[in-house]
Amino acid sequence: MFNLILPEIIIAVAAILILLTGFKFKKISGYIALLGIVVSLISLLAIVFQPSTADSTTKIAIAEGIGLFYNVGLLAVVFKFIFLIVGLMVVIASLKYTEKFISDKIFDAYYALVLFAILGMMVVASATDLLTLFVGLEMAAIPAYVLVAAEKTKKGIEGAAKYFLFGTVFSTILLFGISLIYFSTGSLMLDQIGILCMGEDENLKLLTFIGILAVILGLAYEMSAAPFHFWAPDAYQGASSPVSALLAGASKKMAFVALLKILVVFTLLFKFELSVMLAILAILSMLVGNVLALAQKDVRKMLAYSSIAQVGYILAAIAIFTPLGIAYAVYYIIVHAFMKGGAFIAAGALLFVSDGKIKNYDDYKGLWRTAPVTAIAMAAFMLSLAGIVPFGGFTAKILVLVELFVQAMQENMLALILGVVMIITSVISLYYYGRLIKYMWFVEPEGMEHGNEGHSEHNEHNEHREHNEHKEHSEHNEHSEHNEHSEHNEHNEHKEHSEHNEHKEHSEAKFKKFKEPLAFIIPMAIAVVALIILFYAPPFVEICTNIVESLGVQL
Repeated sequence: MFNLILPEIIIAVAAILILLTGFKFKKISGYIALLGIVVSLISLLAIVFQPSTADSTTKIAIAEGIGLFYNVGLLAVVFKFIFLIVGLMVVIASLKYTEKFISDKIFDAYYALVLFAILGMMVVASATDLLTLFVGLEMAAIPAYVLVAAEKTKKGIEGAAKYFLFGTVFSTILLFGISLIYFSTGSLMLDQIGILCMGEDENLKLLTFIGILAVILGLAYEMSAAPFHFWAPDAYQGASSPVSALLAGASKKMAFVALLKILVVFTLLFKFELSVMLAILAILSMLVGNVLALAQKDVRKMLAYSSIAQVGYILAAIAIFTPLGIAYAVYYIIVHAFMKGGAFIAAGALLFVSDGKIKNYDDYKGLWRTAPVTAIAMAAFMLSLAGIVPFGGFTAKILVLVELFVQAMQENMLALILGVVMIITSVISLYYYGRLIKYMWFVEPEGMEHGNEGHSEHNEHNEHREHNEHKEHSEHNEHSEHNEHSEHNEHNEHKEHSEHNEHKEHSEAKFKKFKEPLAFIIPMAIAVVALIILFYAPPFVEICTNIVESLGVQL
């Protein structure tokens, strides 16, 4: 029994160990967290390769007569891998990032909270009842509120406050929805609720629908779908970049896992209503996210708004409620974890090497000169987010669009509207993704341009001086005035040469390459390699369709 929950136990033990030892050995807190995640991944692999334990449910006894069921099916295993890999990327990047931007007094708390957040996500992935689902969501959300303010900057504290206040409200709404579902069905078990709510009592059905509506609103907040996105841009911009990567790359995915678990239960009873509700959320998210991303100057805030838009694409695939649509949505979720997690880590790498100076689009000019590795990685993430080959973002977006238009040809007007909006907003997104690539690779910084101009002016002046020397030498032969002009030219030559050297030294100092730490290169490389592998869809789509089947949706 315990081997099925061993990955969670390892993460919990690592977090507690950090709290017990971190106050004295703060420097090793990050390495304990790193070791805990690696060992947890190994134990999860052991579960996968044991057919007798995989895809099974275990009962965990909490007290006498009280227990909970914990599922380790394909959905749970796949998303636990995603949570742990994103967590691994975040912790590796944090090893360096915390040295400059996080006080060493809170190293132990920082890494422990990261692990507790990951633990909450893993609980959600295996939850089989609404109460465990709620506990897992809160276990992941509460550490995130604190982590957003870890840098103790004004923007970070404001973002954390907004995140916490909105989180409190929507957690209450979510719990209210769960209570209504329990009142109308008499059960919290996901596999029983769908059967119990099929009764003939219309009043109970209405209560159930209101409960589902409240639960979906609570999850829409967690995934930052418009119009419940107001916390996200400020929280993502104010948080440390590794924390933003954790929120965008893992926390959102947890909300989608919870949504899929709940939707599958109620689809037969409220298919049309839920489809319309999710379609509205998808359209608003695509429009709001892409349009507002256009107006941003801060790159991390642009990434926050683009993340809202990406949520819209995933919801569009879910909203049509076809087995392939849900499978492609799961595939998109996996791809998005690496796209967005990697992008925020790349932004954090640039903040680190520049002491917090590289924030806006203008600061990214000529990045290929100063931070070539990060420039390559960031370009890969932008291309994937925009849906350009050869990255997983292209395959995910194409698959969703194909399924939407296949359903549209079968007279599904909702699918047609979603497909058209997705194409239009995807075209809009090309501007702000392409703009960042343009600035990094094709626009020289102002200082560099000035340096080139100065060099040209120096060459022109040298030619002019040589012409004067020749002319003066001729006049010397004719008029014997060589001494005066020679002294004058030597003085000018010395002065110009000194000025040129000073300008050259200044230019080289300003555009000297940054030293890109391995702690950022490793997670960026993991994300880029994952996106290139995910570009080839068939094996991953097969896994996703198997997940859909395991949820009870027949192909």
